[in-house]
Parts: sequence; structure tokens; C-alpha cells
Amino acid sequence: MNISKQVVDDVNIVLSLEIEKADYAEAVEKEIKNARKKVQMPGFRPGMVPAGLIRKQYGTQITIDEVNKVINNAMYNYISENKLNVLGEPMVNGEQEPVDFATAEKFTVKFDIALAPEFELKLDKTVKVPYYTIKVDDKMMDGQVEGLRNQFGSTVQAEEVADNDVVKGDIAELDEQGNIKEGGISASNATILPRYIDNEDERKKFVGAKKLASVDFNPAAAFNNNQAEIASLLQKPQADIAGITANFRFTINEITRRQPAEMNEEFFKQAFGEECTTEEAFKAKVSENIAAQLASNSEYRFSIDAQAALKKQVGALKFPEASLKKWLLAKDEKRDEKKLDEDFPRMMEDLTWQLIEEKIVSMKEIKLADEDIKAEAIEMIKAQMAQYGMANLPEEYLNTYAESVLKDEKQRGQLRDSAMTRKIMAEIKGAVSLTKKEVTMEKFQELFK
Repeated sequence: MNISKQVVDDVNIVLSLEIEKADYAEAVEKEIKNARKKVQMPGFRPGMVPAGLIRKQYGTQITIDEVNKVINNAMYNYISENKLNVLGEPMVNGEQEPVDFATAEKFTVKFDIALAPEFELKLDKTVKVPYYTIKVDDKMMDGQVEGLRNQFGSTVQAEEVADNDVVKGDIAELDEQGNIKEGGISASNATILPRYIDNEDERKKFVGAKKLASVDFNPAAAFNNNQAEIASLLQKPQADIAGITANFRFTINEITRRQPAEMNEEFFKQAFGEECTTEEAFKAKVSENIAAQLASNSEYRFSIDAQAALKKQVGALKFPEASLKKWLLAKDEKRDEKKLDEDFPRMMEDLTWQLIEEKIVSMKEIKLADEDIKAEAIEMIKAQMAQYGMANLPEEYLNTYAESVLKDEKQRGQLRDSAMTRKIMAEIKGAVSLTKKEVTMEKFQELFK
């Protein structure tokens, strides 16, 4: 087989494969023999169908299959050996003439190949990227301290309802005269959390109410007609309370309140371990934790600014637009051509960054190990747990949970991608000059407007 390359321009080539019968004849004969073992025909024992009959009935399809294998193997070997950075997939050339595989002894097939544009990338201290750190302020500190005090606090009984209390009692439907309706909906040990009542007027009916008092209110108004909330309160299936607008009487039996932990040594140790014994050490730990949480925001912003800086350096790349659009439309027959034209500039922006990433991986010889993927899983778990106020989780727990997560192939793939992105960004961060700026959270948020 002879393969030749025709250069159309910097990002388009045509590969021509000259194929002779000798390139695939042996493979065809081998498959015909294999077919004899499998094909069943009336009048012949299994495996004893004459090769001539197999060739007559299945020869053309077998030949087509084997020719396609030969073509694909040769083409992709050529691409690999010549290190062609192909975009999309090779497409049959529009001028390709039909080939009759049953009779052709020698023929040529041509493929249009779209190539990634060549470009230079400089990754050193001459490249400047801003790096924003968010200032830990008093409001953040107060919120974090309050959260920890509630987390390590205790539950106490109260005599009067406040916003954040949990209120339990008996609930019963009222008739139009405001009396308990005979045969109406009722429930014992119902639970109300005033802070989750949407309607301000309905919420005020509970706040300040005392234990054993009765509160007449309207659940539909209180929860903005949220059927799931109302059904949960009344302990009934949603189908049974659909469309209900009646008032109900809630008799308060119990008011429980979360009592924040005292700011003392016992609490400091509970929050951050035996070595944390003073308020000063406690607040230092709180500040450290907040800074660690905010670091992910800084890294995210850095990734945006780093991409912008490197894209600007590379400039507008010349892509094989016609070939790529042709491939995208062929790949998805349902794709709308007009919508593709609208989306194409954004797609090329994404492709530009993908090519920059690939170049960085090659330049820096970045490798990804299983340990990197597991570390990414652990970071994900830590971030999820932090949302629920759970920090300083045991290493054994994190490892076990991470191994469980990585058994899911889809999640493993996502974590592999994010681990590679993290490594690439770490390389960029270490190579460029960082223009460090400390800003308030408000100023930081303005960066995204």
C-alpha cells in the first residue's frame, strides 16, 4: 500500500491510500475460513459448507469489512507515526469515486484531514497573571464562630418560640367558624420551624407564642402553597391534601432551642483538638479555616485570568472551520446548521484552550497517577463535608469514602479530568509571575460582573 499526502493549507491535508488486492486478500481468505466454521446451511454439516459457496454468498461483505479494516489501520498508523494532531475524525474526500470491491483489483481512497493549528506558547515569568486573595473580615469570623458554637452546642427546652426554634405539637383542621372540624385532618407530634415559614404574617403568629398555647394559622399561606411542605406538616400523602386552603390550630407541646456552646476551653478543644485551649488560638484556627475555604475561590479566579492571559498570548488561531463544521454535522444528524454557526465561535474558544492545555502537558511532561485521582476525590469529599460544617475528618474515613467514589466509572472520569486540570493550573501558577492583590469579598465578586 502506498500513502501520499497532499497539503491543502496549514490546517487541511488530503491522505490518498493506494490499495491493491494483495493488501487485503489474505485477511479475506482467513475470514472466509472462519465463516465456514460458523455458518449453517441446509444440507451441510456445521463447518462443512464449501468455501466457494461462502465466498459467493458472503464474499463481498467480508471483502468490504476487511478493506475497511486495512484502510483504517493504515490511516491511523500513518497519523500516529507522523504525529499529526488531528481535529475531529478523517472524512471521505468529496471527490472520492465509488469503488466496486467485488471487481476492483486496485483503487485509491482519499480522506480529508483537519489538523490543529501550530502555535508557540511562552510559559515563564514574563507572563503576568493577577492572583486575588480574599480578606478574612469580622463578618466571616462571626458567622464561622456562630456556626461552630451551634454545632457543638446543646439542645434545651424553651418556654417561648423564637425564630430558630423547633416547635412540636398537635395540629387540627378548623371549620369556617374557627372551631376544630369534626372528621377533619389532624396529626400529633407535628413539627414547625418558624424560620422556614415563607409568609411573614403567618410566621409572626408563632414567634413569641408560649408553650401550651394554640396558634391558628393557614398552612397554604404559610408555605406558599408548597404541597410537599404542607403534606409533611400534616403527615399525609400529597394526594390527600391537594387544594387544601383551610385554617389549622397548632397546640404547642414542646419548644426546643439550640443553645450555643460557651466560649471556653472545652469548646475550643471540641472544635479544633486538644492543643487548642485559648480563645486566641481558637480564632486563629477559625481564620485559617476561612482562608483555606476562600482559597478555592482564588484558584478559580486565577484559572479564568490564566486562560485569558495565555489565549491573548497565542492570539486568534486559524482553524479548519469548513472541515470541522462538516464533521460536526455528520457526527450528529440532528444538529442544526444555523445553531452550529451561532455556537461555533464559542466552540473554537474552548478548542483553543484545549490545545493550550495539551501543549502545556507536552512541554511540562505532566503525568497523572492513580494517587492524583484519589487525592482529587478526597478534596471533593472535604469540600462537600465542609458545607455541612464537618471539618478535620479522620484520614481513614476520607480514604474509605474516596475508594468508594472511585468505583463509579463516570465519577472516576470526572475526577481524572479535574485532577489533570489542577495539575496544569499548578504548572502555570508555578511558571508565571503572580500579581498578588488582597480584596474584600465584595470587590472579589465584582470581578465576575
